[in-house]
Amino acid sequence: MKHCHNRRILLLAIAVFTLLISYPYLALARSLQHVHPPPIQVWPGPPPHYSENTSFYKWKTDDVAKAVKNKGLELSELNEGLIIGAPAAKESIIFLIPSFGKDIGGIVSSYDSEEALKEATVYYSAMNRDAISPVWWIFIKDNILFLISRKVPEETAREYEKTLKEMH
Repeated sequence: MKHCHNRRILLLAIAVFTLLISYPYLALARSLQHVHPPPIQVWPGPPPHYSENTSFYKWKTDDVAKAVKNKGLELSELNEGLIIGAPAAKESIIFLIPSFGKDIGGIVSSYDSEEALKEATVYYSAMNRDAISPVWWIFIKDNILFLISRKVPEETAREYEKTLKEMH
């Protein structure tokens, strides 16, 4: 009986000793739980930074393409695509105006933030620095950046701009 009693005391002493030794580590682990969030967070929907800024995002690129076509202006071979090297747009359409050449056209891009639109405008404006051969006619309405090749005469480019500006 005494042997069993001594064994219980020994086991209790080991348990207390183990707790005393591990307590600082447990306290550290608990404090880190509050400092560092879990590595994976499951969102019930898209994360907040993915949500569309409805106060800025107004037009889709298809809206612009339809308005241009409805005005009877030339816009063909619509191709959705990524513009390599350009600031990221929410969506972009590459279009052609074949009456000015088989590779003459432009790009319509929509942006979901004013900051992204400004970055893209600066990017494309930088291509126009050479006054002898500027690259783009650049038109902006709300969240839309409308680029037309400078190989298209200004008078024609302004018709596209007018259509863009008249969109409601």
